[in-house]
Parts: sequence; C-alpha cells; structure tokens
Amino acid sequence: MTDREFKIERLTTEYVQEEDRIRLNLEDPQQQRTTLWLTQRLLNRVVPALVKVLEEETSGKPQASDLQAFTQQRAQRDIEQEAPIPAAESAWLVRRVDMTSRPKAVTLVFGDNQSETARLEMPRTALRQWLSILRELYRRAEWSCENWPDWLAPLSQTAETKDSQLH
Repeated sequence: MTDREFKIERLTTEYVQEEDRIRLNLEDPQQQRTTLWLTQRLLNRVVPALVKVLEEETSGKPQASDLQAFTQQRAQRDIEQEAPIPAAESAWLVRRVDMTSRPKAVTLVFGDNQSETARLEMPRTALRQWLSILRELYRRAEWSCENWPDWLAPLSQTAETKDSQLH
C-alpha cells in the first residue's frame, strides 16, 4: 500500500485494552482491508476539531446546545448495526489527521508521516454517529471525557455492555 491512499468505505471502531488504543478496521469499495491505530493523545486533538465543525452549524443561534443535543440524539438513534470488519494483517499507527470541512460532509485523511494514508468522507450525520461511538469507547477505556461537550452525551447513561467494539 506504499504511496497509495486507502479509500474507506466502511469502518469498525473498537477499543483494544491490551494496546490502550482505538483500532479502526477499515474496508475499501473492493473489500480490501487495513487496520489503523489511534492513540488517546492524537484523538484528544482531533475530537475538539470535529466538535467545532459541528458546533459551527448552530453558532449564534438561540439554544445552540439544545439544537446540538437534539441533532446528536437523532443521529445516534439512526446508527445501523452492521457486521464488524475484522482486523487486517496490515496495520499502522496514525500520526496525523488532516480534516477538510464542507457544508454537508467532512473528510478525514489519516496519515503515518510516510507514505500511508487512508481517506474517510463522512456526511455530517455519520460524523455525529462516529463521535458518539468514540465517546462511548472513551468511557469504556476509562479515558477522560471532561472535554467532550454535554450535547454529545450518550442517549442512555445507564446502558452497560461488555463488548468494546462498535461499528
């Protein structure tokens, strides 16, 4: 996959306790797979940038936080369960994430500072869904959620599952 960009069609996001990292199992349109690792340190810089993109939608509007919470809850309810993507043999550590925001979508390009990249284009609703999955994985990993906005709180604070894989 050298000097090639992996175009992400589907992904499974999971917390791996042994690594204390988030693993992204990815599949492209041809059903080729690769796996990316994301550290908490990197995610702690990426998540606020993604949240900011979503908060710009309601900037200056009355009750902006309520609008965000309503939109977020609707996105969370619409998450469709799919078969998880298994981890691939080829895996690499993400060292940078480039983001491009457009009115209806956000593009993330994950890179390893060498020749590997993976591109994920997400409509805003999918971004909200992925953020809710990440927040739940933060909670399960016992990573601090203090910098996450209140409007991104899970639908059910009492829902407990032992499975640490979400997709």
